[in-house]
Parts: sequence; structure tokens; C-alpha cells
Amino acid sequence: MKIILTGATGVLGSHIMYEILELFIQKNSKNTLFIIARNKGKNSALDRINELLSSDYTPKILKDKGLENLHEYLEIIDSDLADIQDTFSEKIQDAYFIHSAGYVNLSTDEDQKEKIFDENAKITKAIFNTFHPFIKKFIYIGTAFSSGIRKGLIDNDFHNLDFTPEHRNAYEGAKFHSENFIAEQCKKLGLPFQILRPSVIGGKMLGNESTYFIQKYMVFYLLAKFFHFTAQRKNEQENVRFIINEETGLNIIPVDYVAKIIVNTFERDDIEQLNIVNDTSFNIAKGLQLIMKEVGYTNFTLIQNTLDFKYKNTIEKLYYESIGKHLKPYFTTTANEYDTTLLNSILEIPKLDQEAFTNMIRYARLRNFKDINV
Repeated sequence: MKIILTGATGVLGSHIMYEILELFIQKNSKNTLFIIARNKGKNSALDRINELLSSDYTPKILKDKGLENLHEYLEIIDSDLADIQDTFSEKIQDAYFIHSAGYVNLSTDEDQKEKIFDENAKITKAIFNTFHPFIKKFIYIGTAFSSGIRKGLIDNDFHNLDFTPEHRNAYEGAKFHSENFIAEQCKKLGLPFQILRPSVIGGKMLGNESTYFIQKYMVFYLLAKFFHFTAQRKNEQENVRFIINEETGLNIIPVDYVAKIIVNTFERDDIEQLNIVNDTSFNIAKGLQLIMKEVGYTNFTLIQNTLDFKYKNTIEKLYYESIGKHLKPYFTTTANEYDTTLLNSILEIPKLDQEAFTNMIRYARLRNFKDINV
């Protein structure tokens, strides 16, 4: 078996890499994982992958195998995705292509739109056009939020809708555009494909190794980080009002579960689209209360959306002019849930209760919200 993977140094991609290597070890046969990664500063692509394979958070089965033995399964292509050229078509013939790389940016700023589109849709089109003649299947890792603003129960099919989804930001729009491009092109070419869409990714919850670990703190973690440091800096906590829809929730799914689903699914011909999501979204009001309690910021109020919202103090202004303006569309959106019947039949979805959610935040707080940048 041959697999090509992009994004292996990222939050989700690194866990996909771990799962693929574990699969190869279990198969005990000739398999190759081609990793497309670029150098970063003085660190080559090889250096970056080696760090991920020899760290404190590397799965035990891979550590036991040893770095040298793991490289028997690996071929690293040191290149930026935007510049990659086909110089290895014979090697990758009939490989599965898993495109996990992406630029996660929930910004609603107009001046960010073009960059977000280029880093997601433009690069996806370029690598697809380069590689499709040689591969046997293209697997695109999208986002469940490319569903846009929708209410009720959302199923796995985003390509046969009788309406055009309204997206909250350029990231959602670019991911939706990309997956439609992949689906249309693959159907024209007769090339098998999959669109796999995780929701908001949280820390590990499967097994007992590095529980709640995550490489980079994003989305709800960023809110916790903001108020964690604010609570430490300010003697007097200024009241912050969170504009929310008390009925809505944030769908959070553990990173290791997402990776396992991808590796358990990519060979299946009966699945073209799959949302990798929790069966129940975590209520926004309860989530905010738990976050603020854990980081020690107690002076806050939950309010409904209002047209004449004006900042009352410095902290409220700082919050809404930074991460708050990007998170607000998710906090005020229409309530919905996802149909997880198919997903749950592949691997049971971990339950994210109040204790587990608090533990995710606590894990980050105890590490001072410091990202691991490989």
C-alpha cells in the first residue's frame, strides 16, 4: 500500500501519520507513506518529522518500533505545497492521497479573505491537478462547518443541496469550494474520492496515552487562553459580556478519534462524504461558564445578540476586537446537530461531558497554553 499525506506536521495531520504508521506496523508488509512537508527555518522536513516521531507524545507503539525502523515506511518529499512539481510519478502510482494540510483561520476581516482562499482552495486545486493522473483515490479533509449556517439535523451529503449554504467566514467558504471542486473533478475523471469533515478539534480522549494532549490551541482554547492571561494580569476583573444564543452549541471532537476514523475509512468505497463530529454539540452557555471557572475569570455576563452593543471597558474592547469577533458568529449561530449514525457504526464516538471538557481546558492551562511548533 502507498499513501501520500499532506499536513503531517499539523495538529490533525500528525495524528493521521501516527495512525498510518501503526496500521503499517500491524500489516507487517511492504508499505510506504509519502509525506509532503517543507522545511521551517533551520529545520528540514526530515527534522520536523523526526521530532514528531521521537517526542514525549509519540504513541508508544511507534516509540517501541524505533525511529530508524519507522523510516523503512517513510519517504519524505521536502517541498512547499505551493511549489511542488511531479518528479516522482512512478513511485506514487496507485497511491491513496490524503490531503490534510490547510490554513485554519476563522477571521472575518475582509483583508484576510484572499489569503485564506489561496491557502486552502487554490493550493488544493494545484496539488490535485498535479497528482490526479497517478493516484487511485483522493481523500480531502474538509470541515463540518462548511455546512454553513443551518438549523436542525445535518446529514453527510453537502453536494446535493437545494440551496447555497451561507458561510460565517472565508475559511468555511474556501473549504466548501474546495470539496465541491474535488467532487466535480473526480466524477469527471472517474477517480474515487472522499470528503471527510471533522468539527472543532479538541485534545485526545482515546486510550490512556497523553490524554487531552493537543499540539496547538485553537478556537475555544483561544478564548480560554485570552482570559487565563487576562486574569493573571488584572487585579480587578472588568465585566465582559458574551453575546450568545443560549440554544446553540459548539461541536467538538477529539483529535485522535478523527485520525482513527480517517485511517479506518479511506479505503472504503461506500463512503464519499462523512462528517466526523460529536453526536451532541457542547452547549455554548455551559461551555463558557466552565472555561471561565477553570481559568479564574469570574466577572462575565451572558447576553443575547443586540444591534447597539457598545464596549463598556478595556477588556471587553480587547476581546471583541481580537478573537471575539471571529468566535461570535459561532456563539450566536442557529442551533443544529449532525446525523452520526454512519460515523458511530465505524467507531463509537467519545462522550464529551462537562468533566472531559473541563479537563481539556485544564490540560491547556497547566501548560500555559503553549503550542508545540514543529
